[in-house]
Amino acid sequence: MKRNKDRVLPPSKLFPHVRQCNAALATFGDSGDFTRALRLFTQMRKSASLFYMIPRERFSPLEHHHSLSSINLVPVPPKPTLVTYSTLMSRAISLRKPRVALRLWKLLQTQPNFYTNVISQKRRNGRNATSSYMDPSMLHKLEKEESAIVPDVIFCNTLMNAYAKMGDYRAAKAILNSMLGAKGVFTHEGIPKVKPTAVTYNTLADACKVAGELGAALDVPELMISQSEATGDKKLLPDLRTYTTLISTVARKSIDKQETRDIRSGGEKDPDMAFALLNRMKHEGIVPNGVTYSALIDVCRRCNRVDMALNGLRTMLKQKAKTNLASANTTARPIYHHKPLQNEAGAWTAAINACGKAGRTDTAIRLFRTMQKVGVKPSSWTCACLSDCLLKSTPIRIKELEEVLQYMKGAGLVPSEVMYTSLMGVALELSQKETRITKDGLQVQLIDNLSIDSEDTTTEAIFLFKQLMRSLLMQTEKEDMILKVFLVFQEMKNVGMLPDVAMYNSLLRACAVTGNIERAQSVLRRMEMDGIVPNRGTLKEAVTLAKNARRSEFALSIWATMHKKTSQTVPLKPKVSVEMMGDLMNNYASDLQKTSNHEERIVIHREMMNLYQGFISKLEEFELHDTFEEIACNLTFLLSALKAAVSCEYHSEVDEEKTRSRELACEIVGFEIFQNEHHTDIDRAGKKAIQLATDWLYAFEIS
Repeated sequence: MKRNKDRVLPPSKLFPHVRQCNAALATFGDSGDFTRALRLFTQMRKSASLFYMIPRERFSPLEHHHSLSSINLVPVPPKPTLVTYSTLMSRAISLRKPRVALRLWKLLQTQPNFYTNVISQKRRNGRNATSSYMDPSMLHKLEKEESAIVPDVIFCNTLMNAYAKMGDYRAAKAILNSMLGAKGVFTHEGIPKVKPTAVTYNTLADACKVAGELGAALDVPELMISQSEATGDKKLLPDLRTYTTLISTVARKSIDKQETRDIRSGGEKDPDMAFALLNRMKHEGIVPNGVTYSALIDVCRRCNRVDMALNGLRTMLKQKAKTNLASANTTARPIYHHKPLQNEAGAWTAAINACGKAGRTDTAIRLFRTMQKVGVKPSSWTCACLSDCLLKSTPIRIKELEEVLQYMKGAGLVPSEVMYTSLMGVALELSQKETRITKDGLQVQLIDNLSIDSEDTTTEAIFLFKQLMRSLLMQTEKEDMILKVFLVFQEMKNVGMLPDVAMYNSLLRACAVTGNIERAQSVLRRMEMDGIVPNRGTLKEAVTLAKNARRSEFALSIWATMHKKTSQTVPLKPKVSVEMMGDLMNNYASDLQKTSNHEERIVIHREMMNLYQGFISKLEEFELHDTFEEIACNLTFLLSALKAAVSCEYHSEVDEEKTRSRELACEIVGFEIFQNEHHTDIDRAGKKAIQLATDWLYAFEIS
């Protein structure tokens, strides 16, 4: 049969729609996997380029459209659109890659369907004058009819933001001039006439802030007011973000040191302009929030004017009191009952940081305590600023540092990377200085400001190492957490410090959270080598690990170590021992209710039996009769083991295991507590297990 070369060729592949590709780009960028987003973007460009090299009349896109789940598949490859470039550029900026965003902008300008290239092609074809296409209405028509890419206000704001992050306020101003269609001023190539928004002007102000050019930033409110009056759009008037950005620009150093500083920028140590801007925004009816006051206080900190920083904090509290009084419409109320401002914690953090930099440690501590009394919760940055202040004070304020770390533990706050590095560095430095040397036959301390009790073996260095390890245990990233905890421990060992049982318990806690049984066993070996005797905290972490790893023998081995008859061991009270083992048994019982998988349930039943047998054998070995009597009265523990034995006997396929399970069930049901037939708190499964085990016991006695 002769092949018809002119027939319509069906596509060999189907592709996702460009909207779905754009959504994927946004997802990759938001998750931090920008490289994957760039790979997808490159594939979009290549596939579209190859597709349009083939004559399009040989394809029939409308005849081939499929749907796979929620993904619409089309025969035409997704060609990057303006949204594609805008999405990639915004994610690059959020990941602190503004230069990548600018390279994407340069790449967009080279595309054949970019509006300037389309207009140039029309001019070469001798059509209408190029200038007529620069009108916004004509650009819209060009975009609709020719599928040309024409930057909109969102794209322009994104491009301006890229320049803002680099501090290039002149390029940002040039984009604004192009958007306004200004004549006789510096404009930006490729930007059409587009109506700017308040975000546009605020981005320009942010560019001036990064550049440290207050003079240029002060022009932004005037530009917004004039444009608002010209268009009648009140949304273009300066807002809260505008003035907050302007205040933050005060007293910043210019990134271009060769440029002559604008006289309106004022001095680098003068915060008066910041307070003037605060009064101006209040006069215009704009209410400052916590971010505004945080910027104001930070300006005072840069100017080394801690007195004015505290004045800014008092101004915020007065506004807060006035606002709460007006909303309540009642008589004056104590400040402790006032509702916090939005982002108020940032202002307190800035004030604490200002006091810390100025050496006013006591004031910083009072602010930390006061902010909690007025209902403002310190953040991890607040704790980091105060900790840095306490660590740099002379002498180091260990007691107050413990207060901060205890607060972080109670609030579930994890130390930042900076705080982690700072605590580690100071702890290492202290550990080296705490090494004693001999001079003229006497022991001499290298530093004399540690105020350590001669009878106290817990030094400042050990305290810092211990608290740092405990703080790291709050991290949610398990692998990162266990790595850092063991790193802190190893660094402490390297400088010659002797760890105590609490630090080993922290290591076990890290292993318990991650379920790493091998590391935990290594920790136990280290404890034995260092002569560290396990305590109740050690057993608690071992029980947690046994829960997560389903390895009851690990908890039993530590319990046995604690009950060896030596001069150093302190045995647990019988009730405490039974409670801990009962907690482990209850956890296994809870796991049974969460799964219906037969194999998994058999594994859990075996572990419950091992726990019972291991615990009973240890009690007999150490002749702990009081603990045995406590077990004999614990119905929950015994019943859980009994049901596990009965179930294992019923479901197991191995004769030896079935025999072992039956013997264990007969042993358990022989306890006196099961002779009482009036138990009302036993469920149906428990009663059935007791009946079966009782029948087995009678049959065994008869035989």
